Amino acid sequence: MILYIVRHAIAAQGAAGRADEDRELTQEGIEKMKKAAAGLRAVEAVPNVVLSSPLIRAQQTAGILIEAFDGKPSLKLIPALAPSGNRSDLYKEIRKHDGADGIMLVGHQPSLGQIASEVAWGSSDCPLDLKKGGACAIEIETLAPPRGTLLWLMTPAVLRRLA
Repeated sequence: MILYIVRHAIAAQGAAGRADEDRELTQEGIEKMKKAAAGLRAVEAVPNVVLSSPLIRAQQTAGILIEAFDGKPSLKLIPALAPSGNRSDLYKEIRKHDGADGIMLVGHQPSLGQIASEVAWGSSDCPLDLKKGGACAIEIETLAPPRGTLLWLMTPAVLRRLA
C-alpha cells in the first residue's frame, strides 16, 4: 500500500472574528492545486480512498484531487486529520483500508509532517516540511503501527511541472 500525504492548497488568511475552520481556498490556491493534482495523476499517485480533514480548505483540496482522478477515489472526512485530531484514531482508520493499493491523506501542517516522519522514521521529532499543495508518498510495510519507506517528497511547483 502507498500512503500519499497532501497538504491543503493556499487558503485565505485568518481574520478577526472568522473561525480558522471557515478559511477557504483562494482562487490562486484552487488554480495551483488543479495543476498539482494533474501532476499527481501523471506520476500515477491515484489512491483508492481520500481521507480528509473536515476543515473546508482540506475538503476543497480533496475535491480538486478527486476531480483530477476522474472521481475514482472515494472521500471520507476524518476528524483525526483536523489540526487537533487524534493520531491513534487516524491510524485505526488507515488500518480499515488494509486491502487498498493507495490511501491519500489531506490535511494540515504541522500534523501531516509529523505523521509522515512517524510512519517513515518511527518518530515525529523531525517532521517533513510539506508546502501548501505539496505531497509525499510512503510505501507502507506494516499497518500496526503504520511504518514504511519514504518514496518521494514533492513541492507543489514540481508537481505542477509534471502536469
